[in-house]
Amino acid sequence: MVNGICSYCGKDGVSIEEKEIELSQPYSGTSKIKIKERVCSHCGFAEDDAGNDAVILQELSLLKKDSMVKMMESLNSMGLTTASMERSLELPARTLARWKNEEAISPSAAGIALMRIIRTYPWILAVADKQFDPEVARTILLQQSASELMEVGNGYSNDEMS
Repeated sequence: MVNGICSYCGKDGVSIEEKEIELSQPYSGTSKIKIKERVCSHCGFAEDDAGNDAVILQELSLLKKDSMVKMMESLNSMGLTTASMERSLELPARTLARWKNEEAISPSAAGIALMRIIRTYPWILAVADKQFDPEVARTILLQQSASELMEVGNGYSNDEMS
């Protein structure tokens, strides 16, 4: 299908082509969607179609929701309850459950970022429990670092480390 004038060279002969792209979010899967590109048959210039933003934002919203569910399930499987996390973070009761379960409610970008940090570093909840005391935070950080170093070190034999 040909329509319109090229915004780059100014000639007639712009066609709409479909292109598949892959989207992803941390702790979620990936998703492939089709977007439209306007391609000039004369100069080859390609630009995104105006309707692509809505398609991309809708799919990213679904991936973020899936990411939130998977992060919460992972934290729950570590023995962390939503109620204990809410208490540590001083969140209103059922906030995390609503973020996870309710279709109409999506967490803000800050809420998603918070949960990504907690999922990546679950020990940060122990710091939150202690009102983010710098001394406690430093101690917990060093304990976690030492634990990680020991785990990495145990993966190598003495010959490999020399």
